[in-house]
Amino acid sequence: MIQIPTIDGYSLSSIVYQQNGSINKKKVLIVNSATAVDKKLYHHYATFMAENGYQVITYDYRGIASSRPKKLRGFKASFTEWGQKDFSGVINFAKKEFPDHKIVTLGHSIGGTIIGMTERNNEISGIINIAAQTAYYKDWSKDQKTKIYFLWHIVFPMITKLYGYFPGKSLGMLEDIPKGVIDQWHTRRKQTDMKIQMEATGMQFFYDDCTAKLLTLGIEDDPIGTEKAIKRIHDLFEKSDKELEMIKLASVPTHKIGHFGFFSRKLKDPLWIKTLKWFDTI
Repeated sequence: MIQIPTIDGYSLSSIVYQQNGSINKKKVLIVNSATAVDKKLYHHYATFMAENGYQVITYDYRGIASSRPKKLRGFKASFTEWGQKDFSGVINFAKKEFPDHKIVTLGHSIGGTIIGMTERNNEISGIINIAAQTAYYKDWSKDQKTKIYFLWHIVFPMITKLYGYFPGKSLGMLEDIPKGVIDQWHTRRKQTDMKIQMEATGMQFFYDDCTAKLLTLGIEDDPIGTEKAIKRIHDLFEKSDKELEMIKLASVPTHKIGHFGFFSRKLKDPLWIKTLKWFDTI
């Protein structure tokens, strides 16, 4: 475990998985986590990629898991800061530590969305986004839309207002989340276009600056990362050579993947191998 500094000096709990000594792809893979997820979720995938010749960096955003302060009430953080400050700092670290390596990124959920929030994204050569979306409720699956909306936009904000943060761990719902992240996500509930909405408040985005090759992946049974949902982020990368693909359950050895199952070891073949082969072409 190491600490990687953000561009404003906050320390992020991180792990660098060293590449297999006999294989050197000359690439460093940064894994951007989903919103309330500990970097541990990506351990087996990161190990797999390191065994196949990649330097791999996983990290926790400020306020999440091992990067959270002792007291989360009153702690300032937002998902735009995760992109602008945290991810930027990890890119700087990768450039410094592996100057002769190409940088590639795997963004899971919000981890793909924040790639357009750093001006350093022009340092990235290849991106695989998995279920990256903008939290617009009309994009979610019809059978789960009401339930997710009730949780995300009624229950979560109510509990967060009471505690000063969302106590996800105590409730058995992944990790605790800073209030600013919940508040910012909550504002997305009825706004179709995230970029237009947030730029109107003075925020700056850098999707247009990114020229990395992009593969956007969606999962057939993911109620959040539907094809309509992931296409919103996919389309923002206007300068990228890009493709979008929906993974069908019939093509994998399981009946359920959902929003988080991609990183299960049982999907090493074919899904992890699919990403490895794609990154190898960069």
